[in-house]
Amino acid sequence: MLAGAGLYSGSDSDGLRFDLALTYRIGVIEVGGFAETGGEPLGESFSGVGATAGVAWRSPAGLRLSLAGSFGRHSYTGVGAPGWDSGPGVDGDTIFVGARAGASWIFGPGPVHFELGLAVAVEHDVTKERVPYSSIHDPESMGEPRLVSIGATLVPVSLVRLGITCDAL
Repeated sequence: MLAGAGLYSGSDSDGLRFDLALTYRIGVIEVGGFAETGGEPLGESFSGVGATAGVAWRSPAGLRLSLAGSFGRHSYTGVGAPGWDSGPGVDGDTIFVGARAGASWIFGPGPVHFELGLAVAVEHDVTKERVPYSSIHDPESMGEPRLVSIGATLVPVSLVRLGITCDAL
């Protein structure tokens, strides 16, 4: 199990993010799942769950590199709300596909060990929604309805990932 903290960048927002990942590795094959959340201060936020499958390589010295495909679901809240007093924004869900890469250092020679590293991903929402939204606090529309797009291409980066890893082989 690994926990991560870092930043994300999306089509219309940037902010802080956190994630938890659980992976299972046999040889060079790695499969697993993850949960993530992130958001802007006083703005939109997202959460997601997904699955991964790919390859991971571990050197005898302790370096581990991984590359995997991913798919899952994002839930967005507060989309289209540009500030603290602009109304609630809109909410919606999307399905995403993506890729994840990681580099870490393994401490300890046995099958159970401490791991410290970083990770980056690209998650593209393949389903997008356009939701009508109006708010008297919205400076763009002054209360007139407008369509807000839900869905983005997110680039989450875990600047610090740490956890306990158990390798079957």
